[in-house]
Amino acid sequence: MWYMDSSAIIKLIKPEKESATLIKKLPPSLITSRISRVEVARTIAKHEPDLLTTAYDILADIQMIPVEDSIITIAENLPLYIALRSLDSLHMASALHIRNALMGIITYDKEMVRAGIALGFNTLSPGVK
Repeated sequence: MWYMDSSAIIKLIKPEKESATLIKKLPPSLITSRISRVEVARTIAKHEPDLLTTAYDILADIQMIPVEDSIITIAENLPLYIALRSLDSLHMASALHIRNALMGIITYDKEMVRAGIALGFNTLSPGVK
């Protein structure tokens, strides 16, 4: 199973230069944080409102991790060298929470890539050179 953050999910909805490669290399089992639903819906509604139904269809196919107190605690206590914004910290905490079940993290956010590597995750950004 691979953890996929919002930056990657959006590429499944709104065609971008990396979308075709991502779709080709997409693993069969994906999981994300429940916050992805809000991030993706708000981004798509703002920039591509005609794709909102597609966004909800794609989100429905991705398993979601609820944002529980234990995940918030992990996010609050990430090492200081992990320089992530609040929502990205919740993404990373969600991945850490299920670390043993994950193959890695799929993200197109450079800070998330750096944090994932620093925390020992395999990271993928298909289509990025």
